[in-house]
Amino acid sequence: MTRPRRLYTLVFLAGIGTLATEICASRLLAPYFGSSTIVWANIIGLVLASLSLGYWLGGRIADRRPEPRVLGTIVLVAALLVAVAPFLARPFLELSVEGLDEVSEGAAIGSFFGTLLLFAPPITLMGMAAPFAIRLALADVEHAGSVAGRLYSLSTVGSLLGTFLSALVTIPLIGTQRTLLIAAALLALGGALLLRRRWLVVSLAVAALLAIPPGAIKATDGLIFETESRYQYVQVVERASGARYLHLNEGIAVHSVWRPTEVLTGGVWDTFLVLPSLLPRLPQRVAVLGNAGGTVARAFGRFYPGAEIDGVEIDPTVSDVGRRYFGMGDNPRLRAVDADARPFLRSTDDRYDLIFI
Repeated sequence: MTRPRRLYTLVFLAGIGTLATEICASRLLAPYFGSSTIVWANIIGLVLASLSLGYWLGGRIADRRPEPRVLGTIVLVAALLVAVAPFLARPFLELSVEGLDEVSEGAAIGSFFGTLLLFAPPITLMGMAAPFAIRLALADVEHAGSVAGRLYSLSTVGSLLGTFLSALVTIPLIGTQRTLLIAAALLALGGALLLRRRWLVVSLAVAALLAIPPGAIKATDGLIFETESRYQYVQVVERASGARYLHLNEGIAVHSVWRPTEVLTGGVWDTFLVLPSLLPRLPQRVAVLGNAGGTVARAFGRFYPGAEIDGVEIDPTVSDVGRRYFGMGDNPRLRAVDADARPFLRSTDDRYDLIFI
């Protein structure tokens, strides 16, 4: 490859790595601090701050040492920091959660420092790539605008790919850890293009880390299942009594309960069973918006066996977990619908005696 093409490739791969790292940061933080607006604000704000610092540093260093090997080394170090992030995240975030449990703003503080320490350093280094590459690619001032525009365009296209591929394809298929390792391997490849050929072994070494099993995402007593869906982190916990609980993201709320010998839970799900007494007749059609693991539908199937129930759940993975661990497959009165509840209600011709939200 010619030197300009190597620079273009590096900037493109740095764009992929930057946004893939940002998306993965949100997924690594979600099981510990959730995915609220304040958590996302911390992630986006610190990523933008890191990129701004990187742009400034990259321009200054490029003017002082306009050498391809310097840029290659910077990107290679960024790749190594991204590669170690998923392995450092769990012990660091668990320690943060323990230390901030009693603080009312624990999620805001924890997500801020988690992003700052785990992801700000590599993103700062990745931010240095574009201005540094512009300095190296400029042959004369006359074409400075077109060179800068071309490089920033490639960086943005890479960022778009990093966003959509990680969020829609790689995280649901292979998880956050391996998505970060793929991003790190691509970054290492980009850095190695500006160094001697032997540095390609770093990219291969990072790619070899994909063979390491991800292990438990979040260690919890009684954990029997966990996964990352397109929407969230999903966890099933079983207690000594045999009862199972569905947790999503940080696990503060319980979204479904299953008991082996009874359908009553002793919780808020039971209150839905009182509402049919307010109707002039027994309900024939019921919709549950946010069906989760089907706890309400299961109890309705027992106490009101004449009711047909549409359980609407936006996350198909949660519905699969409901069938596997929460008895949804044993409820002949339930029709599980994988859909967003709002467009489902707007498009359906069905009418319901009761709609639970």
